[in-house]
Amino acid sequence: MRTPPAPDHATAPPPANFRSRLRDRLRDRLRAPLSAVVLLLALTASLTACSPSVPPELAAGSGGLAFHTCRLRHVETPARCAYLDVPEDHSAPDGAKISIHVAILPALARRKAPDPVLLFAGGPGQAASDLGRLVEALSTIRRNRDVILVDQRGTGKSKTLSCATLDAPRKDDDWADPRHTDETLALEDWKRCMAELKGNPRTHRTDDYIADLERVRQALGVAQVNLWGGSYGSRVALRYMKRHPQVIRSVVLDGVAPTSLRLPNDALVHTDQLLRERFAACAASPGCARAHPDLEARLERLLADLAARPRTVSLRNPATGKLLQVTFSDRMLISLLWPLFYSPEAVRLVPQIIQQASEGDFAPLAVLAAQTIRETDLSILQRFAVLCAEDMTGQSPLSSQRWGGLARRFMDACRGFPAGTVDAEFFEPTVSAVPTLLISGSLDPVTPPSEAERAAQTLSNHRHIVVEGWGHIASPHPCVRRVIARFFETSDPNAQPLACEADLKLPAPHFYASPLVATP
Repeated sequence: MRTPPAPDHATAPPPANFRSRLRDRLRDRLRAPLSAVVLLLALTASLTACSPSVPPELAAGSGGLAFHTCRLRHVETPARCAYLDVPEDHSAPDGAKISIHVAILPALARRKAPDPVLLFAGGPGQAASDLGRLVEALSTIRRNRDVILVDQRGTGKSKTLSCATLDAPRKDDDWADPRHTDETLALEDWKRCMAELKGNPRTHRTDDYIADLERVRQALGVAQVNLWGGSYGSRVALRYMKRHPQVIRSVVLDGVAPTSLRLPNDALVHTDQLLRERFAACAASPGCARAHPDLEARLERLLADLAARPRTVSLRNPATGKLLQVTFSDRMLISLLWPLFYSPEAVRLVPQIIQQASEGDFAPLAVLAAQTIRETDLSILQRFAVLCAEDMTGQSPLSSQRWGGLARRFMDACRGFPAGTVDAEFFEPTVSAVPTLLISGSLDPVTPPSEAERAAQTLSNHRHIVVEGWGHIASPHPCVRRVIARFFETSDPNAQPLACEADLKLPAPHFYASPLVATP
């Protein structure tokens, strides 16, 4: 049965007495002084001018894009959203089609610049439409330019890859699932997912996304675009620069991941280097050294103990208060520690977390793991569609005792995964004269400044800003976002530095030297 539609009161005729009152009110309004009417019209015009402009072509639809008003997470103002049908395989344009989700946040100015800004998410596997917090941080660029968010195929609302095993809603307890510890359980789930897989991962590489982006640009009738790419999104931007340089006006790369960077091995090596530097900083700090002596040796002993005898402990999930039985292995411990290095604030907790875990108290790690699960929303299938086609080519697992188990898990996932392939040209650097601003955090564990310097060697018109004391993705920094806004206005990476850039050196974070207690 179908629910009957609600009555449309807006189309029902008004009662006679209502019409009479309305005539009287209109007559009184027409007798008002002309100055009041002019003031009302001026006020209306000023309010209209301050509201986000929605271009007529977006309201009416263009190039196969039929837009409607929508809302994006963590974005205060409405967006315009649409779907564009593109070839699933761009080498067979007349074959099967898939739908790509496009969201546009209109510029605030009526006379906007003709070149919008495209934002590319990280991961791989994150959806551009989930970059709401970043969009708000960079809201200044919307004064004169539209911001466009195109969900990469396989992510977000461009859901072109799926399997029932992985599509179940995530829960707060997922971090404690035994699949994090038991390799057999994890591989069985993965095999089940491969058996029920819907979609074609072979056509979900970085270059397939770029072909989609070109279809979107052409559908919008835009001649040139500006790009912001963070982490994996910087790889997307570099490939876009290489394949379609004539359509790109300027580029911002934050947390630079050139195609020569291979995940997970290179990222884990960088993280290990940062970990050793943080251990050295703790040893050099009287308070940290006194509270956590021989920190690196303590971690090595803990990992060796957990490798030989995984430990099952009772913990309450800090998000729900539910009592959980959690088995910690060496790989699970390092898997839960790894995300903490993305933020210098979280790194401050690592010495205390290691000490308490070595004493049998895993509660602080549980708190942070549960928080990370709630804030992370990646498409695992799209992640491996990219990694297995691009990064894993020719890689061997790390021999590191500390990180080898985590690296092997990535390798195992690519065995039997129907990934595509890329040519050797894919790994060659992008040679470009497009104006480019590169941004790095000095404490970035996966894409440190050295990766940006490697990419910059073949970018002839660039500037590299390093934010001391910052971690992964520095664009939200108050000064850096001003630099980005000015850069998109001028497209000049070597313009006179802003005064605030002299203060981009943050002090080294202090370590916690007291117990961390978690209660529900």
